[in-house]
Amino acid sequence: MIRFCVVDDHEIVHDGLRAMADREEGLEFAGATTTAGGVAPLLEAARSDVLLLDMRLAGRNSIDLCTELAAAFPDLKIAILSAYGNAELLEKAILAGAVGYILKETTTSRLPGIIRELAEDGSYFDPRLASGLLKRSAQRSQSAFNDRELEIVRLIARGMDNHRIGEAVSISPHTVKFHVTAMLRRHELARRTELVRLAMDLHLLDESE
Repeated sequence: MIRFCVVDDHEIVHDGLRAMADREEGLEFAGATTTAGGVAPLLEAARSDVLLLDMRLAGRNSIDLCTELAAAFPDLKIAILSAYGNAELLEKAILAGAVGYILKETTTSRLPGIIRELAEDGSYFDPRLASGLLKRSAQRSQSAFNDRELEIVRLIARGMDNHRIGEAVSISPHTVKFHVTAMLRRHELARRTELVRLAMDLHLLDESE
């Protein structure tokens, strides 16, 4: 059973998601709150797997809240609910520890699959927004890898998995995964080890690393 909670200041959103869960096997609506202050108590009581967090909460910056929640509940899969299909907002959400970004125009028939993907695969990003973010990253980059990416590749070369890399560079394992996926797509590679070989070929890493 996948349990999910919702933070949105419109109770009609709560009602719609509760009704959706009632129709779906394997999904349980574990609770909702309309305020940022109610999130931590809700999560502590609900033992939720997934949190759907509205991008625009009254009186609180949702990105800052996401950062706090990701630190306090490291096993929680946080997905931002937003009306804005903006690659810059997606990037900020990822840096804050979100592992999902869902547009509010998404139909309730699609949401069960997204929630399952969040719980089972660890992430979900609208493909249109992910594509835009990768383009932004490529346009900003003046070399094959930016400083953060090269740091991640160096740790991959040392045999570290996403969890250990995240601990080493103070980001979530899901953010590490997003960076690795972005690099693989940008360089049209299939495996993490190929990123290491590319960095070595470009003399960005030594064989000893």
